[in-house]
Amino acid sequence: MHEFETFVYLDVQKTGSTFVSYVLTENANEKIVAYKKHDRVGSRYDPSKFYFITVRDPVDQYISLYSHGCGGMGGLARRLRKRGHGDLYDSTWQGFRAWLKFVLEPETAPLLDDDYGSDENAGMRALIGFQTYRYLELAMREPIETLRECKSKDDVRAAYKEKNIVNYTIRHESFDKDFETLLTGPLARAMRDPAQAAKMVRENEKLNISDRVDRFVDNPKVGRKSREALKEREWFMNEVFGY
Repeated sequence: MHEFETFVYLDVQKTGSTFVSYVLTENANEKIVAYKKHDRVGSRYDPSKFYFITVRDPVDQYISLYSHGCGGMGGLARRLRKRGHGDLYDSTWQGFRAWLKFVLEPETAPLLDDDYGSDENAGMRALIGFQTYRYLELAMREPIETLRECKSKDDVRAAYKEKNIVNYTIRHESFDKDFETLLTGPLARAMRDPAQAAKMVRENEKLNISDRVDRFVDNPKVGRKSREALKEREWFMNEVFGY
């Protein structure tokens, strides 16, 4: 979460969040009120502020997350290595496929995140995949408490409709366009020079980019079972964003 005086950036992991925060810090004419990477809004929620978020196709997000871990970075990779699963990070496409199959299993959730994997949240993790969880925990008020009570996909849909705090979304596949539109539109008043901020988005090199494991793979595929698991586990992101 990157909070300014009148707006808040909800920084989902592996969606270009480092670059977004950099551009905001360099160009905003407002003071930073709070900053803690990938943290929930919690009791700081202020309905008078403008909230925006970044999203990404779950498959692409998983590839980036795995590639980041192969480079020895990221909290998830550290957790899995500590728990004896470091062999999954072999920097190959086959390694990614094995890793993806592993992390898509609901039973693996306790290894991925303390809240997502806790026993009292077993029902929640049965309904949503890890990338959906990472989105919803930032996009909603009282996300864990609310999702814990959900018993079906319809419950998740209803909870999101009631507790969603997002006013604007930057999609990774149209990142520059969406970000520029935000900086010269809804956030123009909070930028010293909106046009200059938009130019930085277009011209500056993006930050914290992983050396992707699929860069030398022709027509990379994840396999039928993993495709089916992705469709089932990340149904919410597919439904809401068309991924």
